[in-house]
Amino acid sequence: METNSIIELNKKYSEAELAKEISTIKNDDVAFAENGKLLFPKIVYPDNLDEIEFDESYEYDYTQRYKVELKNSAMFFKNAIEKITGDSSELITKSIYNGEKAIILEIDESLKISRQGYVLDINENNIRISSVFEQGITNGIFSFLENYLGCMFPAPDCDYIPRLSDIHFSKVHIEDEPDIMWRSVYTQSSEKDPSHYNKKDYLGWHTKLRLNGAGSDDLGNGCHSSFNYISPDEYYKEHPEYFSFYMGRRVYKQGPVSGQLCWTNEDVYKIISEKLFRQMEENPEVHIWDVSQMDTWINRGVGCKCKKCREIDKREKSQMGSLLTFINRLADECAQRFPNNYISTLAYNYTVKPPKHIRPRRNVLIKLCLMPGNAASSYANPSGKWAKNAHNVVRKWSKIADNIMIWDYNVDYHGYFIPFPLIRSMSENNKFYIDNNAYAIFHQMAYETRAQDAELHAYLFSKLMWDKRANVEALARKYLDVYYQEAADYIAKLYNLVDKNIQKSAQPLYIYAQPDAYRAGYLSDRCLKEYANILDEALNAVKDNEELTERVRREKLGILYVKAKKFSFDTKGRLKALDEFYEICKENAITGIVEGKPNFIEEFYKTTKKEIRTLIPSKTTSIAFAQSIRFGFHKVFHKIIGSK
Repeated sequence: METNSIIELNKKYSEAELAKEISTIKNDDVAFAENGKLLFPKIVYPDNLDEIEFDESYEYDYTQRYKVELKNSAMFFKNAIEKITGDSSELITKSIYNGEKAIILEIDESLKISRQGYVLDINENNIRISSVFEQGITNGIFSFLENYLGCMFPAPDCDYIPRLSDIHFSKVHIEDEPDIMWRSVYTQSSEKDPSHYNKKDYLGWHTKLRLNGAGSDDLGNGCHSSFNYISPDEYYKEHPEYFSFYMGRRVYKQGPVSGQLCWTNEDVYKIISEKLFRQMEENPEVHIWDVSQMDTWINRGVGCKCKKCREIDKREKSQMGSLLTFINRLADECAQRFPNNYISTLAYNYTVKPPKHIRPRRNVLIKLCLMPGNAASSYANPSGKWAKNAHNVVRKWSKIADNIMIWDYNVDYHGYFIPFPLIRSMSENNKFYIDNNAYAIFHQMAYETRAQDAELHAYLFSKLMWDKRANVEALARKYLDVYYQEAADYIAKLYNLVDKNIQKSAQPLYIYAQPDAYRAGYLSDRCLKEYANILDEALNAVKDNEELTERVRREKLGILYVKAKKFSFDTKGRLKALDEFYEICKENAITGIVEGKPNFIEEFYKTTKKEIRTLIPSKTTSIAFAQSIRFGFHKVFHKIIGSK
């Protein structure tokens, strides 16, 4: 299996080279700045943005949020240009603009472009960023800062803005639209918090990354939404027939997982359709509305087994049959009343298999969940059972569905800090999704907290979803140089080595694995020692810089977590790793380290310390050993004996 490096070493990004390139005058170039003096000193923005006032009494208005976002972005744009050149700039409204050289931000409803896209014109008189919608202009601002002025936004707390005194642009006219229309990276750091919009200086990282799915933009009800419409608390006592028939009776719970609705019940349709269309009337800015099954586990939980539902599912050879029949009926009514809206639903666990005969309507969005997946493999050219399963599911749904949302899982949910490198397959997977009718992509990582390499992965995912041709390896190299600076080569070396060891082991990266599952592979004692040595070198390289030292220390969390969690008789080493892991988490306000437990750090610290001291494996450790066997690592115990 191929094990070449994914991030090139010793090929550093250089601000000096950027300055040299951008200052070079070519034929008919437009001079933007000379000797630190701005030649386009004004930024012109739409008059209606002045209607937005920033004070503590401001209440979040869903219909105004894009105007708020654009006004914040225009102010950021001004400040960034001033930092780049050292010269002052002025932000003015269109009504007082008198035609001098300026950067013009404008709404142009005549453009034939999506709400996400923008048009950029650069000539000797002005630089114009225009769109049919405020969010498109915002996207254009940050595209311009990155693509033309070399800026980068690698983390919520880090904006890289180079210093450039001479700047020249070629004359251009481009129309730029994203390759994926709805783009979300579900992490804590890329989510927007609407309550912050009243703060004058607020600008979310999601905006800089051009993620329109963050904070569930343009998506009503999220997912697992059916009980939002018909809740057991309100309806079950008097109308158990609204709920799934399971093991001989109507239930809203199926053991440890949720029950479902009965999709063939006429009253269920009336209640949901009435509530749904009322929501659409009250929220005209939202265009995707979810009606989907409740959450289940793999191989746990099923749909309704009443006679009517069972007949449809039997005919369709899938339990998606009864659900999609219901969704299509909603979609037909929606098309008549709200022709620009979509109805979304989940293809997840027991509904992931496409139906044999019926097809989703054109205004239905299938949220296709690639569970359990395998992050160590490409899905376009899969290796292993789980990757092949993901490939086949995407291909089968793409043949019958016009619009698919790929629900991609990109972290280990049993340990957010277990190293989980993703760069190798990013580009190939992204293109595979686009080639198979992906309208939207939802990259789910750790929402509750920071996770291992979450910012790097979020940044790269955002670039690919906008432009499928983006050079991920080059972007990753610049990212490391900007964010880690003198430690960049060491972090690149670490990432390459982790990836190489994963490829060498040929083990799948499973989203619900414990570190012990990989004790004979990329998380062996020998590998952990190599990773730790590299990080020690990285720390030494930035020892005189407190900020960079903290960034590298956060990178240590993955190795420390695995060392503390993975069973071994190195009691002293495990306790030391646990203490340092706990210390770094506390310093960074990290409390959630596994899915569904946002305040787990204290419990983890106490129970793991007790386990180490007593040398008695915990229940989760025993499960992890069982997982190792399940994964087919038949020689694992022999390798444990020989590991160093």
